[in-house]
Amino acid sequence: MGNYEIKNIDIRDEYSRIEITQLINEAFNANIEKEKIFLNTNTRNQKTVYLGAYLNNELAALNIFIAHELLYNNKAVLAYQSCWGATGKKHRKKGLFSMLTNHAKQHLDGAFIFGFPNNNSGPILNNLGFRTIDLCKLNIPVKFFPGLFLKYHLRQVKPTYQLPLKDCFIPIEPELIELKTNEYGDEVKVYGSYNNMIWGKVIKRRSVMGELTFFRIGGIQVNKPHLLYLVFNEIIQREKPDFIQLISSNNNSLLELFKGVEAAPKTEPLIIYDLNIHTTNSHFNFIAGIKDVF
Repeated sequence: MGNYEIKNIDIRDEYSRIEITQLINEAFNANIEKEKIFLNTNTRNQKTVYLGAYLNNELAALNIFIAHELLYNNKAVLAYQSCWGATGKKHRKKGLFSMLTNHAKQHLDGAFIFGFPNNNSGPILNNLGFRTIDLCKLNIPVKFFPGLFLKYHLRQVKPTYQLPLKDCFIPIEPELIELKTNEYGDEVKVYGSYNNMIWGKVIKRRSVMGELTFFRIGGIQVNKPHLLYLVFNEIIQREKPDFIQLISSNNNSLLELFKGVEAAPKTEPLIIYDLNIHTTNSHFNFIAGIKDVF
């Protein structure tokens, strides 16, 4: 297979950024700029890991593990999102993606590794011991009679209601907002009321009905569930979308607040590999904004 050597890459180094970008552009026939990967992956905790497989000092393959801070039973933990797996064309079919992933499994110090693999990497990761959690979706039509549809899709709860958060991995939303704002700028919208917060961005999709506008939710922070509808009302008034879209892991405890959630079989699933915490019976309160590609 050749004498490939796995090394940590310093993303702060200018040459390393160029090297990473060139490999990704070659692997995906893309044309991204060198700052794109840095902005997409460099969380404020500065613990993201960039792994490269080298042959004769040439970067042959890459996998990035974004370091995310999460809350778990009121304690801060670290989890790593596997993404941007790329292999140079002349180094393919040599098991380099598996080599990088196995290295990460042995050396990363965190609660777990997760990701949202495509059809190419998914089967490989399943063979490496990752388990799959399917995603689900909810599209709330809000262009006409928004109050009616919100009332239908949002559960009415009493002021005394408390979300079940035991054994839930909860993203720290300000960290995600900062990360996505660094990449997308003012495309990221944040709305809040009574200590509830919803953030996301507007996307447009063509359909047989013409162009449709979605406010895709990136994340939700809930402190007063019975008043969450006020934040949805603000989004509708300010953004005027056709739909508000929620894409989530199917064991997200926040889904208790919604009705009409459906399976999302065409969306890349969430995959998990446990490191320092046994997560089989845990909930992952992950919404679309945590994905590297949002």
